[in-house]
Amino acid sequence: MIEPNLINDLPYMIQLAIMSINKPPKAVALELNCSISAIYQALHGKRTLPAKKMRKFAENNFIAAASMAMQATGLNRLFRYRKTDRHIQARILELKIYDKKADEAMNKLPELLFNKNSNKDLSESDKKILLQSIDAMIERDNISLNLFMELDIKFNLDLVKRIKKARFDK
Repeated sequence: MIEPNLINDLPYMIQLAIMSINKPPKAVALELNCSISAIYQALHGKRTLPAKKMRKFAENNFIAAASMAMQATGLNRLFRYRKTDRHIQARILELKIYDKKADEAMNKLPELLFNKNSNKDLSESDKKILLQSIDAMIERDNISLNLFMELDIKFNLDLVKRIKKARFDK
């Protein structure tokens, strides 16, 4: 079930990323060394950003990185942008709620998966519980990524560069 408060469309994600860069699309095109037409077509969903430009675009901010991850993988449920209250305190509260749900779901897994090594070892009930647990973890991870997006934009943390590092500075 797709919730109406989520952006699953790549063009909207790209538009949000460009808006959060605080540069007009023409300036972004110049920075990426690609045509303005390519940017506008991506904004309207007529094409994706050129593969060779994805990495450079993703370096702009975490929303851009998530949109390029969505473009490259198609994993919309993980990388989508949540249109709920964007206030950081609301993001943190939502993460706490979903983190608790994901933790409860994960706590069932060790016992469920004990002595099970393949799909054929799982009953239909086991599969259902396992998939529900995974869904809860995906939802929690999406909320975490959305919190990263908000923190990156609000405080200009350059999280993409930080996450790309092999290790974090203390």
